[in-house]
Formats: sequence, structure tokens, C-alpha cells
Amino acid sequence: MPPGQQRESRMETDASLAQDLCARLCHDLVGPLGTVAGALDMLADDPEAAELARDAAAEIRRRLKFWRVACGGGTGPIAGSEVLALSEGLVAGGRARLELVGLAAEEVFPPTLAQMVLLAITLTGEALPRGGVVRLERSGEALVLSAEGRIVAWPAGLATALEGGTGGGPREAMAALLLRLAGEAGWSVAPAAPGLPAGLRLSPPVRG
Repeated sequence: MPPGQQRESRMETDASLAQDLCARLCHDLVGPLGTVAGALDMLADDPEAAELARDAAAEIRRRLKFWRVACGGGTGPIAGSEVLALSEGLVAGGRARLELVGLAAEEVFPPTLAQMVLLAITLTGEALPRGGVVRLERSGEALVLSAEGRIVAWPAGLATALEGGTGGGPREAMAALLLRLAGEAGWSVAPAAPGLPAGLRLSPPVRG
């Protein structure tokens, strides 16, 4: 492909990725924003409406903070304890929780790896429609994420996206961003283990 066409294709891919990420962010915020609007409408008649609005506003702040760190620029190093705090109530839409296995809460992830970890946590949580546990653990120099719950299966299209397939929508955009970040940092993204219905392994660059 000529250089000009390559640049044009890359720009189209970047624009599509940005659009899908924006769609995902809007999807995550529309629920709590609707709760705030409904609570404000009820303020005159329901004394509990103000508390409902405050809770929904806190939920919006939590989600915005997560997505700012996971997808935004200028992210700094993040400790394991911060990963837990950022993910609280957000894994699988609040139906699952995150556990650190063999990782100290004070262990610090460099900026790009921190973003990769947050995206990988979210993607692994997508395999738990009925809730459960997402575990983040170290395996040598790699990081492994596994899912445990009543039902463990990625939605159609997400597994393909994690293999580098094109197309999809807001959910698949997270996979595309994870692969992009990993590729630029020299990391690889692969299934956690053969035969598992869901799970991811983040492996660092091979040392020469």
C-alpha cells in the first residue's frame, strides 16, 4: 500500500476508534445521568430524591475518573491499590469484583501498563454477564487476568477483536485500544491459557 494510502487508512482507523470509545463512554454515563434527572424531577415530592441524585453523581464521577485514567493522556504510574479503587463497582457493570492475587497493593504499574491493566480488567469483566470475580495476578514477568462466575463467556465479536479483528463497536473499541497500547509498548496480549473461555495474558517485551 502506498504511503499516502497507509496514512489515510491509519487516520480512518484512529477516527473510528475514537468514535467507538466516545460511544462507550456515553453508554456508561447515560444510566446514572438519567437517575440524576429523575431524582431532580422528584425533589419537591420525595425527600429521598436528593440522596439518590448525590449517589448517582458520585457514580458518574467514579466512571469518569476510571475512563480518564484508562483512555486519557498524561496518566501517571498507578499502584495496585489505586487499580482496585478505580475498578470498584465498575467491573462487569458492578456485578463483579476485582481481586489481586500475588500482587502487593503497593506495587506500581508504569503509565502505559496501568492503562493496559485497566482496559484488560474491563474486558475480562465483559465475560461475566451474571457477575463473579476478575483476578489479576503475576505469572513471572507477565500479568494474567482470569474470570470466575456462573457464566464465563465473552460476547460475540469480542474474542475476534482481541485477536486483532476489525469492526465491532464500543465494546470492541476497548480491545482495539488495548492492542494499540500493547503494540506501541512492545507488549503482547494473548488468551490467559488454552481452553479457558475468557482471560488475558499481558506479556512484556522479550529481552534480547
